[in-house]
Amino acid sequence: MGQNQPADPAGRAGSQAPAARRIALAMAALAAVGMLRILFLHFVSEPLHEPLREPIDLRYQALRPLLPAGEAGYVSDQPAVELRGETPTPGTRMYLQAQFALAPVVLRYDDSRASLVIANLADPAQLPDLLRARSLELLARPAPGLAVARPR
Repeated sequence: MGQNQPADPAGRAGSQAPAARRIALAMAALAAVGMLRILFLHFVSEPLHEPLREPIDLRYQALRPLLPAGEAGYVSDQPAVELRGETPTPGTRMYLQAQFALAPVVLRYDDSRASLVIANLADPAQLPDLLRARSLELLARPAPGLAVARPR
């Protein structure tokens, strides 16, 4: 009854080692496949299918030295969303990008009565009409689609 059984060299402990090794190799192979997939998507697929975006600050770089510290008015040929929950428009993106690039200057949206007013245009040809409609006088055009003006 209480006999000791001889140790079996091909027993359970020996058969578990190859199975554990196969599982570890399978996991390593799956991890390698996953890493290769991520590298392919990041370095090959995305660059081919995603449009390159221009850095925001470059467009507004020439405008920065013309602005005073504090606040400036902001007008545009594209309307921006003013209420939460509305669908963002291209004008909203233009306003937010200008505010980001020109911070800490605070841009007051749709304010043509400030001492200095930034005109940010999607269509630069609309500048004369915008200045006339808002009773603004052009001071500078630092870049295409951007102007600094003041009230008449």
